[in-house]
Parts: sequence; C-alpha cells; structure tokens
Amino acid sequence: MKLRKSWLALLGTVVLVLFCMALPFAWFVLRDRQLGTAIWRTEPAADFLSAAGRENAVARELYVLRQQSNDSPYEQPTESATARDEVQPYLAALRNNKVLPDDYLDAAEELVAQAAECTTSSESTDTTTYYFSQGPNKPYLRMTVTKYGTLTSLNGNLGLTEGFAPAEVAAAYRTMLGLASFTDWEDAEPLGYGDPAPCYTTGAQLYLVANMDRGYFSMSVTSMAPETYAGL
Repeated sequence: MKLRKSWLALLGTVVLVLFCMALPFAWFVLRDRQLGTAIWRTEPAADFLSAAGRENAVARELYVLRQQSNDSPYEQPTESATARDEVQPYLAALRNNKVLPDDYLDAAEELVAQAAECTTSSESTDTTTYYFSQGPNKPYLRMTVTKYGTLTSLNGNLGLTEGFAPAEVAAAYRTMLGLASFTDWEDAEPLGYGDPAPCYTTGAQLYLVANMDRGYFSMSVTSMAPETYAGL
C-alpha cells in the first residue's frame, strides 16, 4: 500500500511538471490563433487585402486597426519600471535586426533606464504609446505598439544627428516586421521636412517611412488604401 501511494504521488508530480512545461506553449498557440483570426472579426471592405496580404499577420492586424475609429489620446503617468519592462523586447528586436545604429540604441536604452518622465497613452484599445523623457527640451523617445506586439511607430530626439540613414532604416524595419517578402514595395514621393524615405506596398496596403530631420528621427508603418496612397 505504501509503495502504491508513493507511485501515485510521483505520478502526480510528473503530471504537474508536464502541465507547467506545456502552459507557455499553449499561450503562444492561443496568441498566434488570435492574431491569425483578427482580420475576420471585421467585415471585409471593398478595398480588402490581396491574398498575400491576408496571409501576413502584420498586414491583417493593421488593416483591422484602419477600420477602427480612433479616440483622442489620454496621456497618464506610468510606473517607470513597468514601462521599461514592456518596451525592452522592442528595443531588443530593433538591435537584433540592426534597424537602428548601435549608438542610437545605446542612447535609447539609457534614456529608458534613466527617464525622469514616463507616460502612456492610447488612441484605441488596441494600441499603446510609451513616452520617455529626461525633461522639457531634453532627449525623448516615443514608441507605439499594438496589443499583438507590432511596433507601429518610433520617434524621438536622442541628441544624435549622424549615422541615421532613412532608406537603410526603412529596409531593416520592413524585415523586422516580416514584410520583406512583399515584392511590390515601391519608393514613394518624399513628403515633409528632413530626409524621408517612404515606401508603399499595394499587396499589403502598407505605407512605411523612416526620416531624420535635424536630430529628430522617426519610423512608422500604417495601413493605407491604394486610393489614399494615390492621393498623397
């Protein structure tokens, strides 16, 4: 009887360990399924994505966001430690994919770690914008991400003016987001100030741009209908 109880206890422990090991994998499967089916929660419009666009998770997600109405952003102070933890994966992805020069990422990481001011805001329930600053008229960093983890915008002034090549940044940003497979990317007409490097893909209906203007750098991607792009 004692031996039987020992085996039952051991079996229970093994089952518990296996369950705990499988839990993270189940979370990732659920997340991928949610992202993969997000587009179907919105009725397709006349300008629905191409077949290739529908197969791309980022294109689908940003298409859905395009159909939503944005609210006036409400900015609120945020616990610095929490915000730092939440943006670290994006800073790591930028470094791993060599999207920004190392000195820019070094400065960004230092700013996030030592920011005197930290706030978050949301234009919709599906996006969050983080803002880190050392104070008025001092270096700052602003980052917008979606609830599924897509970095849709990054801009700021880190006190650097050299080394940021917009066209190279835009190309690396496309790769980081998993958008390099679209073969119809075309250079768009530069708009505004600085040295913008915009591009557009009809297949994914995405407008992506990187820019540097007197120390103020930016990069962003947004879903845009072909007729809207044609009117720029």
